Amino acid sequence: MIRDLARKFSAFDNLVDNVIIELKFQRGNFTVGAEIVKAHSAMTLLRASSTDAEILLKMIRPRRQVTAAVGCRIQSAGKIWRVFTASEIFEFVEEIGDKNEIHRLNPPIVPALLILETLLADEKFSSVNALKLKFKNFVTAGEPLSLVGDKFFELTSAGVKKVSGEILS
Repeated sequence: MIRDLARKFSAFDNLVDNVIIELKFQRGNFTVGAEIVKAHSAMTLLRASSTDAEILLKMIRPRRQVTAAVGCRIQSAGKIWRVFTASEIFEFVEEIGDKNEIHRLNPPIVPALLILETLLADEKFSSVNALKLKFKNFVTAGEPLSLVGDKFFELTSAGVKKVSGEILS
């Protein structure tokens, strides 16, 4: 389901240099399609929907070019929830047609929609009807991520907030 919605976003290749700062996911009955809901010089709101789910993405144009970051390799004191690999990131972006170069850096930045897909596959989130994610810092391949919280949760790496989330229903 998420990959089908993600493919719809790849049609907006003029936004390939933008980064996602917020994502809202909702299950329900929707009209199938993809559209630009709002567009300003520095921010764009996109919607993609299928008959059973919808994703809204808030994207911004970074002020400077995103370059490769050394991901956190420090072991977190918390329980490790997930470590994304470069190969699974490359497979995901290839499958959905994502042309954003930040997902091909060394190390690659994990796509927001791959994080969403992984969360929804987790037992804790598999039955939620809606959730919102805010991206605070990039997550790179190889970073050990901890998942902390319930209705309000965070993905952290060595104590650094990467993604904050909220179950909306």
